[in-house]
Amino acid sequence: MSQLNVPRQPVSRRGLLAGLGALGVTGAFALTGCSTSTPGSSAAKGDASEADTIKFYGNALGDNAQKAAWQAIIASWEKKSGKSVKPVVYPYDQAATQLALAAKSGDFQGVAQGPWQLLAPMGILADVSDLAEGMVLPERILAGLRVDGKLYMLPLTASGIGLVCDGRIADEVGLTDGMSVEDFAGALEKIKRQDGKLIPYAAVTKNPDLKDAAHWMWGWGSEVVTDDLKCTIGDSESVAAVKWYKELQDAGLTKAGVARTDARILFARGQTVMYDDAPLANTFLKSNGASKALQAAIRPVQRPAVKGAPSYNRYWGQGLFCSAGKGEKTSKDFISYVAGDLSAATALYEQSALAPADSNVAGRIQSLQKDSFQKGFARVIAENARPGAWDKLSTAAQIDTTIGEGVASILAGQVGVQRGLNALRKKVDSALAQG
Repeated sequence: MSQLNVPRQPVSRRGLLAGLGALGVTGAFALTGCSTSTPGSSAAKGDASEADTIKFYGNALGDNAQKAAWQAIIASWEKKSGKSVKPVVYPYDQAATQLALAAKSGDFQGVAQGPWQLLAPMGILADVSDLAEGMVLPERILAGLRVDGKLYMLPLTASGIGLVCDGRIADEVGLTDGMSVEDFAGALEKIKRQDGKLIPYAAVTKNPDLKDAAHWMWGWGSEVVTDDLKCTIGDSESVAAVKWYKELQDAGLTKAGVARTDARILFARGQTVMYDDAPLANTFLKSNGASKALQAAIRPVQRPAVKGAPSYNRYWGQGLFCSAGKGEKTSKDFISYVAGDLSAATALYEQSALAPADSNVAGRIQSLQKDSFQKGFARVIAENARPGAWDKLSTAAQIDTTIGEGVASILAGQVGVQRGLNALRKKVDSALAQG
């Protein structure tokens, strides 16, 4: 994926995942609905103005992995701007509910992390396309985040969920970038023959993370959901992808009942050679007690391709959004500072292992330039990342959960591939209509 200058176009380590993941709260969606005639929508009616104090909604200040970095960033911006920030802190898994309540009551005013998609239909968010001007951001990511030409969330981190492996074993079995799916499966078989106790690939095989099925379907040529929001699940390409994925499990090359948190622990313990994760994978190794040797050996590997077609990774990232109208100018100044100030970006990277989305800023962080894992992840994984067409919808997480449940039932042998995917398509179509 090319990196380009984009004019006029449009988190705790676990908490950052809530940027999109918190959308799974059905009750929050019910709170917001799809109507713009809510108490909060009046905020968007006034012209953009300054404010002496803005609120900052999110979990960052309540999480040890990010707290110090964000405290330093806020203090620095307050000193520079003469303005103040009032934190509104809640657990990552309450983001959707808390934001929806604030918006519904008309109290949402300031900057926030989390599921911006829930608030976009309410007409209370500011278009931050102007902040993206002059930044060097992945165009494919921005295109997938725009709603009717507007950008409501400015990415701070723009990466993907990609394969990471133990490079020592990968070298032994010939596991490299640019492999076909056939050669990839062959490398997994070599691992199994060499050590039957190892799980060659700790792929996600149960929810809540089986949205991973989407990037495999993309690789086979299924759009999953088209740009005009038509679900293609159940087409020949998605059927072939899920059949292949299930064949890996049936052959013992993956393991049933594995969630991403399980895979992280298995990898750190040396019980698997490979799994899928965000760019925080190397920090999870440390937190899960991996050996120094494995910490040195971890590396990303390109997702294998089908008959020479492009391979993709599911977009993963986090960013900031803000209310429109009152205080909008001040909120945007804060977002711009976090995204573009070198000291702010350096603090987030060095304390939270989050490389900035703007490659111009990333290139100026000296410690990041020395981090071979993060640089490799950006090149191998992030450059091949794409959002789902449904990621901009208020029902995004509902759709992810639905996809995961449907594929999980197939992997568990409860239903055949074609029949299961046909049923899944109907459920996704329903969620698309709601979004």
